[in-house]
Amino acid sequence: MLREAVRADPRLAADVEVHSAGLSWEAEGEPMDPRTVLALEHAGYTQPFEHTARSIHQSELPTWDLLLPMTTDHAAALLRKAEQIPPDASTPEISLWRTFDPLLPAGAEDEDISVPDPWYEGQEAFDETIEVLRGALPTLLEHIAELLEAKRAAAR
Repeated sequence: MLREAVRADPRLAADVEVHSAGLSWEAEGEPMDPRTVLALEHAGYTQPFEHTARSIHQSELPTWDLLLPMTTDHAAALLRKAEQIPPDASTPEISLWRTFDPLLPAGAEDEDISVPDPWYEGQEAFDETIEVLRGALPTLLEHIAELLEAKRAAAR
């Protein structure tokens, strides 16, 4: 979803890369879950979807500008990984995806800030999760544009 939104945004398309990775290795190399594929199709996205499950490797962190964990537990794990980045290397921003959701109430609890995990639920939960993710996209794209502009300004 984010990759497609970035590609459609002329401010970002040429300079922003979007990757997807997780914290566990269990699904490494697997294609997208069929329920996610169906939820994306229900939301109007068209195949082919570019996704193969993979895990985040410590060496990649300094090469990324922004990490978007789905849950507070994921964010905590990424923060622990980021603490191990050498001091002379850049550290990515780590922001929960839902913090970009304009409908998220101020002072929301951890369970409200985390994107619901539909894994043990039915198709409807996957459809709802896609809608939760989509709700944050416009604000997230603005944030990415701000990060990109700051990076460009620093390079001048």
